Amino acid sequence: MHESNPFIVADAPAADRAAFFRRTYGLVAASFGAFAIALFGLFVSGVAETFMRAIAGVGSWGMLGVMVLFWLGTTAAQSLAFSRASRLAQYAGLGLYVLLQAIIFVPLIYYTAIVTKGNPGEILIPACLATGALVVALTAVVFMTNLDFSFLKVAIVIGSICALGIVIVSLFAGWSLGAWFSIAMIVLMATVILYQTNEVKNTMETDQHVAAAFVLFSSFVTLLFYVIRLFAGRRE
Repeated sequence: MHESNPFIVADAPAADRAAFFRRTYGLVAASFGAFAIALFGLFVSGVAETFMRAIAGVGSWGMLGVMVLFWLGTTAAQSLAFSRASRLAQYAGLGLYVLLQAIIFVPLIYYTAIVTKGNPGEILIPACLATGALVVALTAVVFMTNLDFSFLKVAIVIGSICALGIVIVSLFAGWSLGAWFSIAMIVLMATVILYQTNEVKNTMETDQHVAAAFVLFSSFVTLLFYVIRLFAGRRE
C-alpha cells in the first residue's frame, strides 16, 4: 500500500485497491464481532438491566436526551475515525461507535426476548441472515454494475430528516411506530448502503480503510436494527 502517497480507491492500482477492500471489509466483520461481544457483555454484567430501568424512568424529554447523547457520541466517534492524526485515534473512534451501537440495541434485544418468550434467537438469527443477504446483494450491485449512485444523496438527506421528525413527534404524541415505519427505514438504509458503498469505492483514499469501515458498519448495523424490529413486530 502507498500509505505516504495514497490513491483514490477507484484510481489505485489493482493490488492496492484489493488490499483496501480486504482491510475495510475485514474491519467491518471485526466490528460486528466486537458489537456482539459488547452486547453480550452488557447483558451479562447487568448494565443492560440498569439501562432499561433508567429508560423506563424517563419521559419523552429523557428519551430525546438519550438520542442527543447518542448523536453527540456518534459525531465524536466519526471525527476520530476520519482523523488523519493517528491510526490509534481512528480505531478508537470505530471502537467507540461499536460500543454506542451495542447500547442502543439493548432495548430492541429486550423487546425480542419478550415477544419470543425468552428465546430471542428465533428472531435474531433469521434477521441477521436476511440483513447479511441484503447487504451482499446491494454491495454486489455497486461493484458489478459500475453505476454512479451519488445521485441518491438528496433522497437520503430528505428521507433522514423526515424519519427523524417522525421519531421525535412519536415520542411526544405517544404514537407506536409500526411495521410501516420499519419497512420505510429498511428501504432508506438500503439506499444509504448503495450510496455509501459507491462513495467508499469512488471518493475515499487507500489509507482510509478505518473510516470506510466506520461508514459501512454504520449503515449495515442500522439496517440490522430495523430488520430485527420488523421481524419482532410481526410476532406481537
